[in-house]
Amino acid sequence: MTVVPRLSRGVATCLLLAAVSSDAAGVPLQGGATEPTLLPVALPDLGRAHASVQVQLREAYEALNAAEPDGRGEAWGELGKLLMAGEFLGEAEHCFRNAQALAPDDFRWPYYLGHVFRSTGRLTEAVEHFERALRLRPDDLAALTWLGQVHVDAGRPEAAESHLARARVLYRGTPAVLFQLGRAAAARRDYATAVARFEDALRLEPAATAIHYPLAMAYRGLGDLQNARAYLDDGGGRAGDGVGVTLADPLMAEVNAALRSPQVHWDLGLVAGARDDWPEAVRQFREAARLAPDLPVVRLNLGLALNRTGDARASLDQLGEAVRLDPRLAAAHFAMGTLYERSGRDQEAIERYTLAATHDPSHAEAHLRLADTFRRTDRLEASLAPYRRALELEPGWREARFGEAMALVRLARYAEALQRLRAAMDLHSGEPAFPLAIARLLAAAPDPRVRDGSEALVLAQAVEETHKTTAVAETMAMALAELGRFAEAVEWQRVAMAGAAAGGQAGTSQRMAANLALYRLGRPCRTPWRDDDPEHRPGPVVEPGLLDPPSAF
Repeated sequence: MTVVPRLSRGVATCLLLAAVSSDAAGVPLQGGATEPTLLPVALPDLGRAHASVQVQLREAYEALNAAEPDGRGEAWGELGKLLMAGEFLGEAEHCFRNAQALAPDDFRWPYYLGHVFRSTGRLTEAVEHFERALRLRPDDLAALTWLGQVHVDAGRPEAAESHLARARVLYRGTPAVLFQLGRAAAARRDYATAVARFEDALRLEPAATAIHYPLAMAYRGLGDLQNARAYLDDGGGRAGDGVGVTLADPLMAEVNAALRSPQVHWDLGLVAGARDDWPEAVRQFREAARLAPDLPVVRLNLGLALNRTGDARASLDQLGEAVRLDPRLAAAHFAMGTLYERSGRDQEAIERYTLAATHDPSHAEAHLRLADTFRRTDRLEASLAPYRRALELEPGWREARFGEAMALVRLARYAEALQRLRAAMDLHSGEPAFPLAIARLLAAAPDPRVRDGSEALVLAQAVEETHKTTAVAETMAMALAELGRFAEAVEWQRVAMAGAAAGGQAGTSQRMAANLALYRLGRPCRTPWRDDDPEHRPGPVVEPGLLDPPSAF
């Protein structure tokens, strides 16, 4: 998913909201009570905020001014939530302090203040306010968990564990609690416990890739470098990366959804997409597009999300709108190319992949898909340049290496193809496609300078030990025929034909009969791959009608 930049905001004061100044005396209220002293709150300059955000903040300001005395605490809190959602944390702090002064028994206001102080790095004050919230609601899961996290962040893991242990007893099987317990254990260098807690959390929430990095570090602390490397290689990245751990937090959910702005709906769409909730991602991106119809990246992500829900036609429409707004948006051109490719419209796919690669020369997959589409449509010479570019960007890309070699085979440049395949086999020693392809060239290339039946048989036999497939059986027959062992070649070719027929490929089985006839006549094969073999037809399964407009009936 592409991330849109946040709106920049000024800091100049434009509105001053306060019943009294911070140093004024209390104001007598009806019944003899005294209104507590309230802090002045200056709204920031909203000139660069989205229009919908400006409207909401001004409406909240008017609601505050119009509030009855018994509703002013709520009005201050609502304004604070909007300011917090907009990341105006200093102003939000003052609003929540005023709300707390007017409603000291309301759990929400110290809880929100805890988050404000946590976000601004004032950890001691964050602890103070989360603890105050817990005195009002001792068993609140979110407050217990956040208090534990803040203690760990402040270097007090033992203090964290008492709160997190309580949360674990009250709310068994909560990944966020287990994750923070893992962090606390790791901070104490108890790596065995840290691994156990992190693994428990990951088992409950496999999508939470943010667990991978601290889990890898805990394994490293145990000296288990193999598991540490596995979690880093699996997308662990570095601290703070990845999809976060879910925590049921209704109050912060209110803040996250408070503003009617493109950014908020954008963020919510990204969160939904990260958790594979694509219908919700579509809903959020649609709202972002409604509020900001001229932002091309919003249209891009809406198009991508629609594709994930299976609505390819609507996806194409949104991607088309994205490139209309920004003709250089490579990601949108690329996504359109994939849709055209899936629908069998190869020429349009080529045009889109070309645009993607042109506008973003570092887009390796655009080069690969362009090369594959050229090769599938028999434009073999044209495929070589994008294959080379893809390999410059991603030297270890197996698909690009194999694709380039197959293009060279179709161009009858057998020695070059063999050279590329040998290099790829050295680089990807565990990938059977490369030794199998080499064996075919060595057994059946029309160029006698390339053929080596003995090596072909050795390679084919090695692959056949672990991969008993139709293609391997056919390659065994080719190698044996090259060595003059035609009776054995006939038997292996029969095995290959039977495998193809059993796999529902009757047409392939019938085409294999041509080589069977050669072997029976005592003649070797001189066609490593038929032109209609799958190796020469890369790409997705074509879905006819994929991009047809919806029916009117």
